Amino acid sequence: MSNKAPKIFVLYHRGLRTGGPEALHQLVSTLRELGQDAYLVPHYTTASRDRVAQYSVYDAPEAESVEDAPGNFVVVPETFIEDVFGYRHATKMIWWLSIDNALTFMAERQWRRSTGTLATKIRETWVPFLRMLKHGDTPLQMRRRRDIVHLVQSSYAWSFIACRLNTVPSLLSDFTPNAEFGPADESRRNPRLVTYNPAKGAHIIEAVKRVADPSIEWLPIQGMTRAEVVTALQSCGIYLDLGHHPGKDRMPREAALSGALSVVARRGSGAYYADVPIPWEHKITPDDNEVASTAAALSGLMENLPQEVRKQDAYRNAIMGERNRFRQEVADIFINNRLGKDAYDYL
Repeated sequence: MSNKAPKIFVLYHRGLRTGGPEALHQLVSTLRELGQDAYLVPHYTTASRDRVAQYSVYDAPEAESVEDAPGNFVVVPETFIEDVFGYRHATKMIWWLSIDNALTFMAERQWRRSTGTLATKIRETWVPFLRMLKHGDTPLQMRRRRDIVHLVQSSYAWSFIACRLNTVPSLLSDFTPNAEFGPADESRRNPRLVTYNPAKGAHIIEAVKRVADPSIEWLPIQGMTRAEVVTALQSCGIYLDLGHHPGKDRMPREAALSGALSVVARRGSGAYYADVPIPWEHKITPDDNEVASTAAALSGLMENLPQEVRKQDAYRNAIMGERNRFRQEVADIFINNRLGKDAYDYL
């Protein structure tokens, strides 16, 4: 019997700067803060790329490969879910940083969201469907696998995985770095400016623009440097996200820290107060009246924007406390063996 300390290997997409890879860096860095022997392992398809320089703030060294040995752990993000089956001895963990981006559910969710003809739906979904069958990670097959520990980044994912895979997942969220989002110069804020990410529900936002008050200004956050993103969030009145919220998205949190008002659709994690704890009137119901109700909500919220922003003080406080909570989540899963916790265990 070996007395060697366990090693924890976290598979990741090297060279990509998005919320998912940063969360994987945060996990390794936090594990090492807690005295664990943890490493990132670049996925073989991305190993030739340069590391993201901005992530050097994390203590997240790389290992060349996973040591697939008893007692060790391997954490695989949902985007590389097919790789988890290759490990035979280490404890296997899937971290569901999103639902929509996982091969297991990608085809069915694209099918349900498509508004095209039957032929269009087939054309849009046949590739992920065949990939899912090839790798053996259909929902039914995943339900039968009892040798995998499921970690989830959001309460939305907790509920989804619990229902679809008949398992009890463990919450492992992330945290929002806040050093960039100091107090904004409110004299430079334009209360009539709405910023948005075109990758998040842009087709709906374009429809909103056509019926909204013409005095409202719009700024898409795209093709910007990080500094320009920060400036945009610190100068706008409202950040609008009508996307699908496949996980607990980063930009609504960054907008709130910047002093803007975050307004989101009740889709995915946006529908869960535990994930996006903002007032009811700051969320848009995704029904047939979504476009008109969004336009009306924007005008109403802008009438007394400072008061509405203050209503999100608790949201900002929760964001500021994310790092400490994440540390406790990591300790519960990897050190204390307290699996199965959800957001309400950390209130």
